[in-house]
Amino acid sequence: SWPIGKVAFSLLPLAGTSTRRATVEECIIPDTMWTHDQIQGVVNVNVPVRQTVVKLSKAAGGGLWVHNPVAPTPQLIKMVRKLEAKYGPVRHIVLGSVALEHKATLGPFAQYFPDATVWLQPGQWSFPVQLPIQFLGVQQSGSHLQEIPFESISSSNKNKKQKTGTSSPEWARDFDYEVLDPLRFKSVGAFSETAFFHIFTKTLIVTDSVVSVTADPPKIIQEDPRAMLFHARDSINEIVEDNEETRRKGWRRMVQFGLVFFPSEIDVVPTAEAISEAVNINPSMKVLGEGAVPFSLYPWKWHDNNADLKNFEAISQGGQLF
Repeated sequence: SWPIGKVAFSLLPLAGTSTRRATVEECIIPDTMWTHDQIQGVVNVNVPVRQTVVKLSKAAGGGLWVHNPVAPTPQLIKMVRKLEAKYGPVRHIVLGSVALEHKATLGPFAQYFPDATVWLQPGQWSFPVQLPIQFLGVQQSGSHLQEIPFESISSSNKNKKQKTGTSSPEWARDFDYEVLDPLRFKSVGAFSETAFFHIFTKTLIVTDSVVSVTADPPKIIQEDPRAMLFHARDSINEIVEDNEETRRKGWRRMVQFGLVFFPSEIDVVPTAEAISEAVNINPSMKVLGEGAVPFSLYPWKWHDNNADLKNFEAISQGGQLF
């Protein structure tokens, strides 16, 4: 098993340990494209993370192209090996973002495919000190470790572009792509992402540039409903049932914590009161936070049963892309 706790960036327990990390596979285009979804999250605010696998054409060398690899659990590796058996080996592993949550799983995944070439998004960074990508477990080197080539604006001449990286990748015969130059923040970190357009299927592959939030929870979120039921409660004392309505309610609250961080429709419970309530929580509800929330705390209360609905609808816009 591969626990995501190995790359925890805080002292809070993360969803996705060896006991709670599952993978949902979906065939997007038969014999051509597949996705593998997992979850990452803190204190039961779980978000889907996705790996996309594309079969390369003969002109592009054949085999498989993997975008933003997820955690290499036994289940996930078994799924990829099955694809390899039918469509050829994983030949290219592409990290299309500088976000930590995607970079953290790159090295462990790439170790299972030592003959594959790893392609890095320009502008990689680490905190608190800048470290080589090998410190995150990437064992590829030389010609098997490349940066995605792109044209950047010259620092000395804003009207001039300069080419970075190697010549055009072999897989570029199947993809058009554009790199967003690294945008570095004054405090810490950066944002950089590559958008890939699969020419033959006219499919856009991005990381965080496009978002869609639907009323129904994604399949990977529903695979383990505990987080949705946890958040569906208006307070720690409420007992909830596992049904479609409850799952939707919990999902829309998870979305608000994930995208807004501090929803306007909650009141924070004082620490002493929150601890006291957690000690006396109904045993049937205690399991909802088990392994994900310290001491099963629920240190807030929602204003009323549907206080979150209006805010969720403003975010979701019926699942439209934004």
